[in-house]
Amino acid sequence: MSSIAYVTDTNMIEYHRLCGTREMNFWRLSSKKDFKDFRKGDLLFFYARGKHRRKKGFVGYAHYVRTHKLSIKQMWKRYGTSNGYDNMKALEDAIFKAAKDRPIPEKMNCLYLRDAVFFQSPVYPEEVGLQISENLESFCYLDQEDPQTTVRILRKAEENGIDLWSASQSFEPENIFHQDEFRHNLALISTVIGKEGWNQKETMRAAKLAQAKVSEDGWEYIRNSRTDCLKLTKNGAVIAVPFISQTKNRQLRIAELIGKIELYRLYLKAAGGFAENITFEILYETEPRDVLQLVESINNERL
Repeated sequence: MSSIAYVTDTNMIEYHRLCGTREMNFWRLSSKKDFKDFRKGDLLFFYARGKHRRKKGFVGYAHYVRTHKLSIKQMWKRYGTSNGYDNMKALEDAIFKAAKDRPIPEKMNCLYLRDAVFFQSPVYPEEVGLQISENLESFCYLDQEDPQTTVRILRKAEENGIDLWSASQSFEPENIFHQDEFRHNLALISTVIGKEGWNQKETMRAAKLAQAKVSEDGWEYIRNSRTDCLKLTKNGAVIAVPFISQTKNRQLRIAELIGKIELYRLYLKAAGGFAENITFEILYETEPRDVLQLVESINNERL
């Protein structure tokens, strides 16, 4: 799991906000500083000046999908106004202005983003215990020193309010925002809970079960985990946890599984959100009826 703060042109991002853009293309003149450990679904925060202050802050974010190389003509042909401008001439002018007399590469690195969410007012770095250099020109990672930074930004944005200008029957930014907040809270909780006491072979078996689960529609890995899985529903979530055991350690593994589920429940309750609408599944190789009954009992309890 990784989030970045990306220095963004104020006029371009305001264009996206007013147009209710869901998908957008960001171009990069320089490829000297590449993204590392930045994967599909990670959050790119728009770091720009607000409408009423010259100071830069986080004005929204979108989900990273992919990076590819395109010429200016290819950018416009593929993405049109999703580049943040009314016409190709305006896009070209913005690129030449940003280049500052430097040569324009034939093809530029482009970031394709999806499901943009805008904040009603900027979240400033100092409000979330973050220091960002005034001279930042491109981007910086947010969670490298403190994995809770993204969660703090999202919580502060929730206090300020989410911009619902782009809301429609098919796109609900507020719902997307709450799901992102839940994902990042869950990733932190998973890290705090820690790994199971599996040996190497057991870990490989658990990872294989999880890999099969995330291949199903709607399922994804809990960030920072390769064994625990998540499926977001309209009003809640389902968490799937592998159950791996041998005859000699079966009772211990049952205790570990139930303990892990209870820790998830307690931490999620403390975090708030839609914790009360969470259920659990177990992933297994051979059906363990007694364990399934235990998990069913937990799911039937009110949190």
